[in-house]
Amino acid sequence: MNKDLSYDQNLIAAVEEAEQYRASARYTKEWSGNVEKLLAVVKMSVPGMLEDKSFLRMLWEDESISSTGMGSVKINPAIESDDFRSWFAERVIRAKTIGQEEFSAYLEAFYDELERRLSKLCGRVPRLKLNRVLCAIFPECFTTIADVGKLKFLHRAMGGSYKNHPVFAHAAIKHRLDALLPIVPTHDQHAVVERLCLPWYLYSVLTAENVDASVPTSTPLDNELTPLPALLRRKGLTALKGSFASLMGFIQLLQDGLTRDEFGDAIKRENPKLGQQSVGTVIHTVSKEFDLCSMENGTFRLSARGLNLLGSQDPDELCDHLLTRILGVDNIIVCLRDGPQSKSYLHDLLKSVNPGWTSPFAPSSLLGWLTSLQVIESAKSQQYQLTDRGLRWAELITWLPQSLPSNSVEKIQNLSAASMAIAIPQFEDIATRLNDLVAGKLSYPSSVVRELHAGLWFHPVRHFAVLTGISGSGKTQLALNYSLALCKIASNAHSSVRIIPVQPGWFDASPLLGHVNVLSQTYRSAPFLDLLLEAADDPTRPYVAILDEINLSHPEQYLAPILSAMETQGWIDLHQLGDANSEVPEKIQYPSNLAIIGTLNMDETTHGLSDKVLDRAYTLEFLHINIGSAPAWGTTSIPVATKARTKAVLEGLSAALAPVRLHFGWRTISDVLGYLEYFDKLGKDAADSLDAVIFAKVLPKLRGEHSEKFEAALSATLKVLTEHGLSRCAERVKSLKADLLESGTARFWR
Repeated sequence: MNKDLSYDQNLIAAVEEAEQYRASARYTKEWSGNVEKLLAVVKMSVPGMLEDKSFLRMLWEDESISSTGMGSVKINPAIESDDFRSWFAERVIRAKTIGQEEFSAYLEAFYDELERRLSKLCGRVPRLKLNRVLCAIFPECFTTIADVGKLKFLHRAMGGSYKNHPVFAHAAIKHRLDALLPIVPTHDQHAVVERLCLPWYLYSVLTAENVDASVPTSTPLDNELTPLPALLRRKGLTALKGSFASLMGFIQLLQDGLTRDEFGDAIKRENPKLGQQSVGTVIHTVSKEFDLCSMENGTFRLSARGLNLLGSQDPDELCDHLLTRILGVDNIIVCLRDGPQSKSYLHDLLKSVNPGWTSPFAPSSLLGWLTSLQVIESAKSQQYQLTDRGLRWAELITWLPQSLPSNSVEKIQNLSAASMAIAIPQFEDIATRLNDLVAGKLSYPSSVVRELHAGLWFHPVRHFAVLTGISGSGKTQLALNYSLALCKIASNAHSSVRIIPVQPGWFDASPLLGHVNVLSQTYRSAPFLDLLLEAADDPTRPYVAILDEINLSHPEQYLAPILSAMETQGWIDLHQLGDANSEVPEKIQYPSNLAIIGTLNMDETTHGLSDKVLDRAYTLEFLHINIGSAPAWGTTSIPVATKARTKAVLEGLSAALAPVRLHFGWRTISDVLGYLEYFDKLGKDAADSLDAVIFAKVLPKLRGEHSEKFEAALSATLKVLTEHGLSRCAERVKSLKADLLESGTARFWR
């Protein structure tokens, strides 16, 4: 789905997808019914019951429009205040008399004053409750998205600014939908509720691709947190200089969006001593570990959580994420719920939670973060205890915190792809997205795409395919566009898909897995390792590495540790510097959600594939090229007669050269047509242009030893060239035939 909903056509498509989701969601009927009943009660009770404590308590605590799954601010101090009840009633009643031109400004002022009064009475602002109460009273002006971050995320996607007031964002979303969709009769309460709830479904489908499939999709009815199993959680939190204050600084930088390079440059300006690898670690910490931003069309933008944190600057915005998806956080809080504990005790606890934490580095980092977030504090007795915030967080943990088993290394090694719950989309969805990505540019037979998909994912861990064939046949483009469709992204600027060009001098694994800098005693990473680490840290989503021209060096040499690990999901040893001295772990377990696609051309400049590689790879061969189906024919502007002649020449040459595998791919066709088109625009005589470009782009690949097949191929080639009057090309092929007869070999370059 195109996430830029500022265009009407994209928004209409998103609405259609949202309606499909609404139709399939289990909670739809219950939620709509609850909202409809609440609106009916409020309509009958306002304004008469606005100062009644029982009604107000019901109104503020009711979870029909949206639940308060991660806890809530106690609203009772406001309900018990005579001044608040009187003021609230007066403002609501007055709102019913305000003219349309002044209404928006009035609601914004009412909203702001409501925040101020509630903060003073309740200690914190119950923003979620505030939005759902105003939605119940003014359904014509609000949506059911009570979470302000989610509201602004959708509003931004629809062309608005995150800086707009929540009241404005609600109204703008409703206005766009009402302008595009059929008018909803005000007397049809069911239709009114359907339109009121639509923005939530829109937000759900808009963000679905950024959510781990292993985490159940949140619904407006959720009233409890849902913890992720220990095996699928992120393993702790990376230490970051400045901790929470640094996070706040980074989201300030991201508020208008930054490319990866811009984000990295901004981080370097904040801390010039950081190395490039450390900058990448910071980006990963902000985006993945804390879920504060994500890549959208090559730009990092704040997530709903990031927008909430930007607005509130309240660590509670991180509560649900840290409690349910970061290993060790709930263990610490539940432990301290029973009373203070020493640092050494908590370190031992965390090492029992994750047997892989053999040094104090990861436990210290986790305790440091919770201290920075004011969830725990160190008392005078040198023991840690829960703060008021920590006590609130503890109330939300309704489950028994899990630990990784003591023999987790062995258990994890035996996990299959199914048990890791990789979110592989349905093939039909991948094929549809692939067709959208290549429309008008490339065309792949469905059978080829299906074979690649099955070849990659039939094994639980070993997802390795090799695409071979003639040069220019679209192998790399198929690998790239399939990967983008698989990962549901529009550009390989996203970190989950990487193209890595193989170089001739790769004799060991260091170009892929990095190496130790012996002078600084630090570990220098590599793009493949970065992808490997991201995949291991995000086990439910597919990641793809595309190794282009895989056989320019010996794959069995530079892929050796990877080939061994992918067979059984074993471990890859990286260094022995110690976890505390490097941001790269000492070893990494091969992730079952990583796919590797290699491309190769076979000629005298490349290496063959050893049995070790072939035994682990699924190979697809691209040899049969349909000249007439090349997309370039549909976009060229050359004259019709020239186009027909060119197609006949290329089809004839392809048929002549195919038996000896010297035919050509779509790249050559595009180059030939591009040359002819450019030549035509020069306004010169084009009589010899086809002869020239065939001589330059097709004939240089002609080479071979004496055989009946090669001799027949040259004869057939000469016949095609002669029939179409390509005299220069014909003369060179005659020369090649003579060389073949005299010396037993023929080369265009000699």
